[in-house]
Amino acid sequence: MIPEPRFAIYLAPEPHEPLWRFGSSWLGYDAETRADVKHPVLPGLSAETIREATAHPRLYGLHVTLKAPFRLIEGLSILELEYALDGLSRCHAAFGPVPLALEARKAGEDQVFLCLAPAGTEPALHRLEADAVMALDRFRAPLSLAEIARRKPDRLNRKERGYLETYGYPHVLEGFRPHLSLTGPMAANAPLRAALAARLAADPALMRLTCQSLLLFEQPEPGARFHIRRRFPLG
Repeated sequence: MIPEPRFAIYLAPEPHEPLWRFGSSWLGYDAETRADVKHPVLPGLSAETIREATAHPRLYGLHVTLKAPFRLIEGLSILELEYALDGLSRCHAAFGPVPLALEARKAGEDQVFLCLAPAGTEPALHRLEADAVMALDRFRAPLSLAEIARRKPDRLNRKERGYLETYGYPHVLEGFRPHLSLTGPMAANAPLRAALAARLAADPALMRLTCQSLLLFEQPEPGARFHIRRRFPLG
């Protein structure tokens, strides 16, 4: 049986930017080159501690989700999706730098995940997300029962369940909370949190995101890491 790839529409720093280089090193994976990267050295933290904490976001690469991973609907091709992305990217100007802040967001009972999130409201980012979610949904195959179950619909509110049914992902449009994930679930008081905060505070260049390209990420088969298939310059 031929593996069925998944695709996702993301934002990410440009490959030459400090945030991309640090973020890829932090995760241990560069989605541009598809290569493993050595974790940074942080006082009091072993590389193995960082590797364990970053296992989940490493699968996806450093990114801000615009349209969550989806399988391509039968009858439409990847070339047609790329053509649509090219058109969409031309309709939105590049923007930024967007100031970022380190956040600890709830990830289950007594656990959080760490992420970088916009420090304020970014209208251009929300417009781009809404356009990507709605305009590109015709390329998305319907969710399987297993995919629906992974989103834990019983824990979603009514609007989120509606978005899950309509767009294949519950946290879109007014529920969009943009962020770059840096860890999976972890204890709220884990030493890693303070060490990462100190490292980010030492380099202001890591706390801003420039949005110059719309990115098409691809996961070749289930369980494989996502990588950047193509960048589409905004504007």
